[in-house]
Amino acid sequence: MVEGLGIRTYIVWIPILDADEGSEVPHASANVRVSPQYFDGEKKIGDSLARAFGRTQPVWDSFFFYPPGAAWTDQGLPIPELAIAQEGGVVVGTTGSLAPLADQSRLVPELRGKAIVIGEMDHFEAILRQIAEPFAARHRSAR
Repeated sequence: MVEGLGIRTYIVWIPILDADEGSEVPHASANVRVSPQYFDGEKKIGDSLARAFGRTQPVWDSFFFYPPGAAWTDQGLPIPELAIAQEGGVVVGTTGSLAPLADQSRLVPELRGKAIVIGEMDHFEAILRQIAEPFAARHRSAR
């Protein structure tokens, strides 16, 4: 999806669905041609992101954009510069990721004030590219 943009990408799988197990990751990740990929059976990353966003459930099915030099400290993961996720049947993003859709009624209550609806699920790949390309260009020119 974001090949060739110069973005360092990591995939972390966490068990959310009943069939999600570490042994299943090689089969699931065969469709994702990104390396490295990890399995976090204890959901440490999903839980840390939940705390960072003030949520109670682990964060998953999400894409986070961190600037160069961002680090996970003893306090947990930093808040990403930009983030998008599949949530409540729509694509949501942090403020500043993309322009909000006019209809914000499908934003789940837990995310009000923290995210905006930026698109429909069937446009997810295009939305990801709309965010990734300028992010990569901005940080490439800052080096």
